[in-house]
Amino acid sequence: MATIKAPALVIHGAEDPLIPMACGQDTALSIANVKYLPIEGMGHDLPPELDPIVIEAICEPTKKSEYGSRSE
Repeated sequence: MATIKAPALVIHGAEDPLIPMACGQDTALSIANVKYLPIEGMGHDLPPELDPIVIEAICEPTKKSEYGSRSE
């Protein structure tokens, strides 16, 4: 049952040797307002070359607020 109502982002490395993909998917399914972002080629660490993808995913919800969309 999804009890967390705040927007959330679950990022999971598709090649994570420590935490299986099923665990990331289960976490995402447990949150009502979630974006699930599996990243192909990523393991358990977050390499700097993936920073742009992760930063965009983190910032995306802030562009859509209760005050309307932010124009660029």
